Amino acid sequence: MRRANAALLICFGGAATALLGLAWDISIHTAYPSLAQHETPLDPLSPAHDLIAAGIVVAAVGGAWAIGRNFSLRLGLLALVPVVGSVAWIGLSAFDAPSQALGTAEQQAAADRLWQATEHSTEKYKSVDNARADGYIAFNPVSNPLVHYVNPAYMQDGRILDPEHVESLVYENTLHGPVLVAAMYSLEDPNAAPPDVAGQLTSWHRHDDLCFTPGGEVVGAAPDCPPGSATYYTPWMLHVWLVPNRYGRFAADLDPWHQLGVEVFG
Repeated sequence: MRRANAALLICFGGAATALLGLAWDISIHTAYPSLAQHETPLDPLSPAHDLIAAGIVVAAVGGAWAIGRNFSLRLGLLALVPVVGSVAWIGLSAFDAPSQALGTAEQQAAADRLWQATEHSTEKYKSVDNARADGYIAFNPVSNPLVHYVNPAYMQDGRILDPEHVESLVYENTLHGPVLVAAMYSLEDPNAAPPDVAGQLTSWHRHDDLCFTPGGEVVGAAPDCPPGSATYYTPWMLHVWLVPNRYGRFAADLDPWHQLGVEVFG
């Protein structure tokens, strides 16, 4: 009886874990709609996806155990066959690292130069107080996991890709306080095409789903724009990630596992 009850508890624990992962994943995508372009149906780089998968596996194993206890050991072992086969199949299909463009030797050198110059010039901004002192102001609520600080003077100074005049800084709110995770270059004109720095290695991006007030404040994302706000194309932007990122040093987003690591360990 105790073992049967234990099997039921395992099934419930697995199902509850999967539901928790689903809720977490929904909250992540609500906050960062563009993450969908990086993800496979089961993305091992997403802790929420991993929680969903682990919960399903635990519930399935608990169910197989219950079958073995209540019917026969043979049926219980047979019930494990599709579980083991599915886990192996998922592992072979999903756990490859995301494919990234390699580029030519010249493109790699150009990407390295931009990253190194940006990392060097933003070293002092590891302190968010230094950023504020130099004119950077929070563009989105400081309670968000990722907070963009923009420098209004640099947004309209005519400089493009100038490491000494980076338009935006990105901070992650962590258990240890704000941590600088990226710098972001931005063009001034939404209609201007971005310059080619290093081909696909430095992929620019822009948004058309952000809700702006008439004063330029971001207050949400489409299709749930608050009354009085509207969506517009932003100018092209280029992230330079200063922390490890499986999506790439210049990707539009930070992969969730590294984001979680920064949030916990700083």
